[in-house]
Amino acid sequence: MKTATYYTQHLQEARQVAARCKLMDEQKQRSLSVVDYQEWQISNEGVNCQTALSVSEADSMREFVLKQSKSSAPVAAPKVSAPPSSSVPPAPLRNDQKITSTQSFAPV
Repeated sequence: MKTATYYTQHLQEARQVAARCKLMDEQKQRSLSVVDYQEWQISNEGVNCQTALSVSEADSMREFVLKQSKSSAPVAAPKVSAPPSSSVPPAPLRNDQKITSTQSFAPV
């Protein structure tokens, strides 16, 4: 059984194993019972397949993100909107103001 570290260092092999395993996995799902398929998944071959698939998919995603970040134009800063009214503290009272029963200082 090969580790994720091994496949990360040998990406071409990971891709080849992953391609073969995709086909093998589909075939196993069709031909094996649920119990036998689950047993295959935890076998050395099944775990090796899953590791190769995970590493190759992660590398593909990494390459995609890098390509997108290199080709995209600078992005404007996001617009900042005012916080919800319940999170804004009330204005301080002046000495001549009184609290009425319609004013609320707790979030509603």
